[in-house]
Amino acid sequence: MNSWRTAAPICVVLLMLLVGCGGSSDEADPGTTLTPSESSTSTGEPSVEPTDPESTQATRDKPSIQIASAPIGGNVQTDGADQCAEVNWLGRNPIPAGTTIQLGEASLDPTDLFDLYQDACDTDLRPCTEVTWQTTSFTPCYVGARQVARGDRAAKLIIAVTATCETQADCQSLAGDTPGSQISFAPGDLVSNG
Repeated sequence: MNSWRTAAPICVVLLMLLVGCGGSSDEADPGTTLTPSESSTSTGEPSVEPTDPESTQATRDKPSIQIASAPIGGNVQTDGADQCAEVNWLGRNPIPAGTTIQLGEASLDPTDLFDLYQDACDTDLRPCTEVTWQTTSFTPCYVGARQVARGDRAAKLIIAVTATCETQADCQSLAGDTPGSQISFAPGDLVSNG
């Protein structure tokens, strides 16, 4: 019985030495920190599954159309050389459900009598830049212009739009009965606003 008590601690010490001294080539140096992917490889455990959502089926592209001169109309207020136009949609009304109309850049035709000048409109009036119209969210926007030369021709306000629709037929019907712009800036006596 006495020899058993003496042999047990020696066996434990020998076992600890074997474990401590032994090692495999898969273990890292004591000064090396393993990343989760490295440690899972060296321990033989499977790597962690990604948590990103699985890709879904490709979404169906909706039909779209670009209209170079949108069907718009509205009143123009004049203050000397400055004018401000209220821009409303004159195309198909109501705008078809599921249709989004994104207003693009405004331009003038001809370009020699007026310059676009948003300060001609009150600051509380929404400019037409980056405006989107839909059936449920339609409010007018405003474009300002300043007369820069004498003349007798009006300058037509043109705004291009891009529309995305539920169906191609919806896109084709957007121009309605009044295609193009109905908004013009009429030249005056070129009174300076200072």
